[in-house]
Amino acid sequence: MDPFAHTLAGAALAATGLRHQARYATAALIIGANLPDIDVLATFWGEDAMLEHRRGWTHGILAMVVLPWLLLALIWLWHRFVGVNGTSSLPWRPGRLLALCYLAIASHPLLDWLNTYGVRLLMPFDGTWFYGDTLFIVDPWLWLLPLAAVMLAWQGHRTVLMAASVFSALATLLVLATDLTPLFVKLLWCLLLPVILLLAWRGWHADASQRLAQLCLATALVYIAGTWAMARQAEARAAQSAPQPPLQVQANPLPGSPLAHRLLLVHEDHYQLQTADGMHYRVAREAPGPVVQAALASPEVSGFVTWMRFPYWTVQETDSGWTVHLYDLRYQGPDEPAAGIGHARVAVRPVDLPGAALPSQ
Repeated sequence: MDPFAHTLAGAALAATGLRHQARYATAALIIGANLPDIDVLATFWGEDAMLEHRRGWTHGILAMVVLPWLLLALIWLWHRFVGVNGTSSLPWRPGRLLALCYLAIASHPLLDWLNTYGVRLLMPFDGTWFYGDTLFIVDPWLWLLPLAAVMLAWQGHRTVLMAASVFSALATLLVLATDLTPLFVKLLWCLLLPVILLLAWRGWHADASQRLAQLCLATALVYIAGTWAMARQAEARAAQSAPQPPLQVQANPLPGSPLAHRLLLVHEDHYQLQTADGMHYRVAREAPGPVVQAALASPEVSGFVTWMRFPYWTVQETDSGWTVHLYDLRYQGPDEPAAGIGHARVAVRPVDLPGAALPSQ
């Protein structure tokens, strides 16, 4: 998921009452929910390095054991040298804090697993990608429901409410600006968000704020479970209606719309792509020829090759050789502009090939 979703997940966990378990509990939950994303530093080495290193070591089973202790150590250093004279009335409880660190950090790869991008849960022992195929990478309801939990739990805390209101404005701009979000999701967002803001600022049922936060988080969990079930049903219906039994079916959900899916059926020699608006495409699925093999072996796309799940390619001849366009059907359809993480381009020269006069495929 995106950083907003992880941050809100940590804050929502704190809002359910866990923030009262120990001093620094809220900080541990919010920081822990984001800590596995320290691998975002790979972005500084380019987009392909990001694909090669993201959602790997810091999201794997070894990190889930080590990172909570690292976070607890950092919090202890803060407590020892900076926060020892703070105003919090909560006691220093390292055992409870460690448990909260484990909970928050474990929530991160779980949320990442839910979408179609994937996560390597067994790193560093096994680089296999795992996919929940349940949510889009960004889901508006996994912003709104945790946000509601935070605002209702911290009624009366003007600083928290101001920060949440600013986030609400930014999130609204993102929801409304993208063409990926269906119209009815945008309308429902614009209807529900002002109601939540009004209730939080007016102190609605402030005496039951913790229970309201728990209800919001429970609703988010029900939404996730329901969306998972709908995606599996969509895959089963697509497989049953296919003229030939597919090898695999993947439902790629739209943002915030559990009933709408971009369906991909994998056959022996082709993919069948069905968009959410009913368009159908047939894409060849073939073994790579020498030029494509050279492109796939290129170090400049090693991250993309490791990450891509449903690959296809096109080859263009140039004056100096060939340009190979690599695509992943999860994010790049045949009629869509070649942009974003679903596309990579490699220049292949004759010197890169093991022989001469080879076909340009």
